[in-house]
Amino acid sequence: MTRLGQDFDAARKLCAAFAVSALALSCGRSEKAAPGAGPGPAAAGTPAASAPAAEAGPIIRDTPEPNHPPFFGLRAARGAAVDSRGRIWVADFEHAAVRIFDAAGGYLGGWGSRGDGVYQLKDPCGIAARGDDVYVADTWNGRVLHFSLQGRSLGKAPGDFYGPRGVAVGGDGRVWIADTGNDRIVVCDKDLSNPKLFGGKAGSGPEELASPVGIAVGPSGRVYVADSGNRRIQVLDADGKFRTRLAFKGWGPNTEPYLEVDDQENIYASDPAGQAVVELDSGGHERKRWTQDDAGRKFAKPTGLALDQKARTLYVVNTDTDTIATLKLAK
Repeated sequence: MTRLGQDFDAARKLCAAFAVSALALSCGRSEKAAPGAGPGPAAAGTPAASAPAAEAGPIIRDTPEPNHPPFFGLRAARGAAVDSRGRIWVADFEHAAVRIFDAAGGYLGGWGSRGDGVYQLKDPCGIAARGDDVYVADTWNGRVLHFSLQGRSLGKAPGDFYGPRGVAVGGDGRVWIADTGNDRIVVCDKDLSNPKLFGGKAGSGPEELASPVGIAVGPSGRVYVADSGNRRIQVLDADGKFRTRLAFKGWGPNTEPYLEVDDQENIYASDPAGQAVVELDSGGHERKRWTQDDAGRKFAKPTGLALDQKARTLYVVNTDTDTIATLKLAK
């Protein structure tokens, strides 16, 4: 069994023993178990409105809370997404929450506390938004949840997920899920019905995966998967059939890379261990590598990426410093 397989088995046993936050992709500060009782605002420094200890529905504002620094209150965040209004949605891993910010980092609200209720989460790692829909990879509850932009619960994907991390929505509305622990990809209809499975056998063959994490859908309908254990990007067509694989300089079995694809089919990939964000063309050739954001701050375990296509801005989640950085992309 590979090290990652051993890690996943260990995490499953720990979850069964009520250690709900034993994530198995790295050993850094961001992998520490979050408090089981839920994050209190005084102790964790999180925005009080969306961090109750018990289950509560979402609070989403039109204007940000005043007197907070940009992207305030995150703790070891992972995936992120930009919605049709330009707001940034973040999977706040250690606070077991969904956070929402405006483009300047103003806090707009969200929901979440530790548990398995409708508005509770366990170490969420992925989030996607398209149209009026938001999808959350609730990683250690082993499920993918569907919400409206107003936070109304719309259901969950059927099936036996094992530590899902990445989620993306294509132009046709279908939802693609990186079911990391099962080494497979799942695609569902917009309402998360009719799941279809691809992969499921760990390996390095053309249709095999090893710890897929990030996933993105390009304007062509092609699906890009961060096949992290194999250090490559797997490219599938809109029907889930293997098309090609693009080698990636970096990654490995204990990293959490995420992907975005722009309207020109350029690929953006985070390289957490390499402290970098990389731009590739559709053929996998590296075009640019950033090691710091537009303000000159170095990345610190960059994981989640969120692309605002209209503003040509890429938001980068720095997991180790609880910050979100920006990169202005060329037009």
